[in-house]
Amino acid sequence: MKKNIVIGIVVLLLLIAAGFGYRSYRAEMERTLEANRLAEELAATQRREAEERQRVEAEAEAHRLAAERAQREAEEAAVALARLREEQAAAQRAREAAEAEALAAAERLEQLRLEKERAEGEARRQAEEAERAALQAEISRREAAQRLAEAERLARERAEAEAARLAAARAMQEEEEEIVRRIMLNRNVLPPDVKRRQHYYLSVEMTNAQGGVIVEDDK
Repeated sequence: MKKNIVIGIVVLLLLIAAGFGYRSYRAEMERTLEANRLAEELAATQRREAEERQRVEAEAEAHRLAAERAQREAEEAAVALARLREEQAAAQRAREAAEAEALAAAERLEQLRLEKERAEGEARRQAEEAERAALQAEISRREAAQRLAEAERLARERAEAEAARLAAARAMQEEEEEIVRRIMLNRNVLPPDVKRRQHYYLSVEMTNAQGGVIVEDDK
């Protein structure tokens, strides 16, 4: 009887101990499960935080890379813009130089055209003057030839007239000399006027032969 009571008490104690152990085990299990859940939640939170950090870092890196790319693109655009402006300035300078050269060439061409016109006008003027001078020279030559021919004709006529006059004078002198000779044959002494007349005719003949002027003696 006592043995059964003791066994019952032992069993009861064992049951109580088992109940406490079970409760303790269950509590421990619950604590373990809660710890695991908390650990999982913490790990999940840490993962989310890590993922968020990675996302934020990735976004920050993407923004940094985008900013660097934008900066490089802006610098390249600035360089390209400066190069484009320099090319435009060079093109403008080249265009202005070409325009200046074209204007200078046009002015030079106009100057050459004017010089050519002046040269052609001067050549025409000189040719006309030369033609007029040649014509005038020809006219002068012809006039001189005519004057020379006229002078020669006049000289020839004068010479012929003078020759005729001399011939007539000689003939008259010979006739007078013949008359004087006949008179001298008839008379021994010649009068003084006969001697003067003979001397006068001799002087006239000598003067005419020398081309001089005859001066008649009134005496």
